[in-house]
Amino acid sequence: MSLRLQLILLTTLVLLVSLLLGGLLTYGYARSKVRAEMHAAMAVGQRMARNAITDAGLDAEPDRKLRQLVADFDGDRHLRVSWTNEAGGIVASSELAPALEVVPDWLYRLLAGPPNIVRLPMPAPLHGRGSIELETDPHNEIGEAWEDVRLVLAILGIFCGLVLSLTFVAVGYAFRPLQRLSAAFTRVGGGDYTQHVAENGPLELSRLCGGFNRMLDRLSDMESRNLKLQEQLAAVQDEERADLARDLHDEVGPFLFAVGVDATMIKRFAGSGEREEIMARSDAIREAAEHMQKHIRAMLGRLRAGALLDVGLNQAVENLVTFWRTRQPEVTFEMHLPKEAINHPLDEVVYRTIQESLSNAVRHGRPRRVEIRVQHDVHDVLVTVEDDGAGFEPSRQKTGYGLAGMEERIKPLGGKLAIGVRQKGGVIVSARLPRKDIEEAEPAILSPALTA
Repeated sequence: MSLRLQLILLTTLVLLVSLLLGGLLTYGYARSKVRAEMHAAMAVGQRMARNAITDAGLDAEPDRKLRQLVADFDGDRHLRVSWTNEAGGIVASSELAPALEVVPDWLYRLLAGPPNIVRLPMPAPLHGRGSIELETDPHNEIGEAWEDVRLVLAILGIFCGLVLSLTFVAVGYAFRPLQRLSAAFTRVGGGDYTQHVAENGPLELSRLCGGFNRMLDRLSDMESRNLKLQEQLAAVQDEERADLARDLHDEVGPFLFAVGVDATMIKRFAGSGEREEIMARSDAIREAAEHMQKHIRAMLGRLRAGALLDVGLNQAVENLVTFWRTRQPEVTFEMHLPKEAINHPLDEVVYRTIQESLSNAVRHGRPRRVEIRVQHDVHDVLVTVEDDGAGFEPSRQKTGYGLAGMEERIKPLGGKLAIGVRQKGGVIVSARLPRKDIEEAEPAILSPALTA
């Protein structure tokens, strides 16, 4: 059920409850009015009848006076007067005024109440002539109340119809921004982040539309950045595959060829019984196998960088530095690593930050010296990678995919990344990560750079 229909049904329910309460109040008012009218009519009728009976007792023709008494009540709207004899028979009876409105039986039973009948005995001069009986009849009064009720119900019905119609139109107008917003969410679910919604309508919905538009901008920006990172990831993977292919070709291929040659020579020397040559070729094969195992382990480490953390952060960083030392022997690497362990989630981020910083420094900065420093206390972990290379242009900081990847690792943990150019040349990358959910440990001695 739509929200619009729910509001219409709720409004209808409120109006029906209002009609019910109004009906109950109208019923109470009409019932009290009918009873008050009947009571007043009976009081006036008794006074008139008693006066007429007294006059009839003094008149020479009392019967004519009594009939005149009854006839005087002809056309009365609320009271019927009858003259009954001693046996209970009706001698004369007045005629009520005809009811102007036909009253439903159910309404008559609700408003009429029990009949009110009063018998007035004859005085001593009229002894033996029966009695005068007065009886109220609320038909006319109830007819007037019924006419009023129908008028009130008609007015309330028209009013409720107008209220529902206006509510339907007003709710439809007010909910137009919601309809546009619903359609926009459907488009967003389909991956379309380009179409904004108009920020109009009621204040709350206008603010909601504004927030939706800002969300679209963020989603569009995130999608663009993800596409760029995916492209960068594909490029990095291609580059890593090329590096692995070169390593296999340059490091492993020649040794495999040498192993094949040595194995062939061993077979030849075995036929001629040259034992010393066989031993020498066997030693060569063993050395070649050790050399290939070393390079295969290094390549496996590059393929499974996360596995390096199984041996601890310090050892993983040392393995990473060893990898670059073998390829960049002219670069001096200095490491200042903590003796105390950090924790697994931060180890991963620290290692990736150092890995990306080293890769950027060696590949792009052509440094002569690179310093890696990791410090931590019970509150923070500070990672610093500093080189004396060529530096970078400030505009590259906004477009570098590797730097964006570091930020996306650090920010979810509540950390901060700072990248700057050294005054003497080179780049300094520093990342501060808050430590959470770590058992109490003795704080490490921090350098001024960390405590600043």
